[in-house]
Formats: sequence, C-alpha cells, structure tokens
Amino acid sequence: MQAQDIFQPGVGARREPVQVGAPPGLLSSWVVMPVHFNSLNVLGSMGEAVRVSCFGHQWVVVMNPGEIIYNGGGVGAVDRYVSLAIHNRTEKVIEVEFKCIIKHPHGGPNISVGSGKISKFPSSASSHVVGDIGTYACTHFALRSVLMNYLVNVGTLTVEVHMRINKPGPVQFVPGNPILDNLLDDFNNKETATIKLEVGGSREGSTKRIKTMTTSFYAHHYILRLSAPVLADMCKPRDDRTHSKYSSCVPITDVQPEIFKHLLYYCYGGKIDEEDLRKNAKYIIE
Repeated sequence: MQAQDIFQPGVGARREPVQVGAPPGLLSSWVVMPVHFNSLNVLGSMGEAVRVSCFGHQWVVVMNPGEIIYNGGGVGAVDRYVSLAIHNRTEKVIEVEFKCIIKHPHGGPNISVGSGKISKFPSSASSHVVGDIGTYACTHFALRSVLMNYLVNVGTLTVEVHMRINKPGPVQFVPGNPILDNLLDDFNNKETATIKLEVGGSREGSTKRIKTMTTSFYAHHYILRLSAPVLADMCKPRDDRTHSKYSSCVPITDVQPEIFKHLLYYCYGGKIDEEDLRKNAKYIIE
C-alpha cells in the first residue's frame, strides 16, 4: 500500500530541508606524512607496516604483496599487485579524508588512491590486526612492475599519506531565558512592588508571646498569585490607596521575618541555601 502524504502544501509552499546528522564544517588543511618503505619486501613476498601519528591518533600504513598475475599459459607468474591499507590504532573513532600518493621521481604520472570524502575510521578495538587488509584498503593499488619505476635512493618507496578533518564550526550563542534573573532582580524591590507585608511583631516566649520589631517586605501581587496563591488571597488589592502607594499592606505575625524572607525569595524563583533549609525546615514546611 502506498503511503499517503497528509500534508498538502499550497501553490508556492516550500518545505524545510531535512538534516540527517550534523552538517559538516569547513575542512582543515591537508597534513602530509611521507612514509618511507626502505626495503623491497613490499615488492617481494613479504609485507611492511609503518606507524605514523596524525590528529592525535596513531596510524599504521601497510603495504602487502597481493594477487599474482600469471602468463597466458597459466604457468609462471609474470607480475603481482601490491595492496595498500591504513589502520587507526587508537581506541577512538575518527572521521578523516585521506589520500595516498606515490610521486614519480622523474616527473611522470603519480600513483594515488583516496577516500574522496570524510570517512569514519573505526577504533583499534574493531580494526584488523596489522598485516591483514584493513577496512580502508586498496587491494590492487599498483603492479609491482610499475612500482619498481618509483623507487628512489636504490630501493626506497615513498608514500605520501595526506589527511584532513572537519574543523569544528563556530559555536552558536543561544541566550538563556532572562525571566528568572529578572524576577530575582525584583525580589523585595520597594520601588516596583505593589504589596507591603509587615512580618513579625511577636514571638513565642516561655509563658507568653513577646513583642518584637516588625520587618517590612515588598512583593508583587501577580507573582504571589502564581507562586503562593494563599498568600496572594491575603493581599488582595484594595480600592482606597490614598495613604500608601501599595495596593495592600498586610500584617503577618505567625512567622519570623527570616523564615518569611526564604519563602518570599523562593516565590521569585530563588533557591534556599541547604544549610538554611536544614536549620529552618520545620518552620518553612509549616
């Protein structure tokens, strides 16, 4: 059954492109590592492996004798392919673009192979052992008879390993929502508050209540309505404000000013210090 498209855009409608994975950044410059194979084993019956380091990773470049080419009668070898492989020997995945180039010593055509794009190299835990043909390998890199023409210094074969990676893109600044900081800036703000609360005036003594000084706190009715609706109901704005700029002035005598300060601060999005919470937990909960 064919799936139906439930979205039917009108004329001129354009859908946003779908991104799969993180978009690539800018590519770094090529890092070139000349690898010198100083014996003729790669052109004989044995392989050679050379370790190099690049982008914080250890790599092994391996050249091995490969498929034998026989003459037309099937008797006797006339040539042999040489394979080229690269292994990531670090226990961390990395994504790189690579190419391997053997330059002709007398200006002839170069021999090269490469990924052509950013490719993921598995970690050493999942890579093949040195000597095997790795995940990133060219089994028919070049014929032995051809490579003989690229030797320098009487027997050295130089392979230039080029690598580059995606440079990290610019970090996008995403501003945080300032609402909590703005609310805290208005905590106990005498100038912008709409409510005045007189807290204290008495406390429990050994035999009777003892009169104490009151402490004034300033709040905004809309914040109390959202964070402490019971307290907001006690502070309903009055119609007559001829003697005060505050819509409501409320006495609160059944809580100590220090405890009330923590509660009001919490209503404005603040956090109560753990030590204060531990010391006054009973009164704050009540």
